[in-house]
Amino acid sequence: MCKMHGERQLDGGSVDITKGREILPANVIPQHYTLTLEPDFKNFTFEGLVEIDLDVAEDTKSISLNTLELTIHSTTVTSGSQTIS
Repeated sequence: MCKMHGERQLDGGSVDITKGREILPANVIPQHYTLTLEPDFKNFTFEGLVEIDLDVAEDTKSISLNTLELTIHSTTVTSGSQTIS
């Protein structure tokens, strides 16, 4: 799954800003995002649809996404006109 990327010192004395953040695996690479969002300003929430065009660099049985504080209602994976289960 995801790995934690620890703190490291970069050349020039600056600190790596990715300290402690989860890095997604490199076998599935997002190429393009299409977002449709419907904000609910009264409740400070939103509903929406996200389509992600991916480049699958090597065979995999899973796709990892950053989903912190999101509720995913459904997902579909398609390749061309074929739905992959």
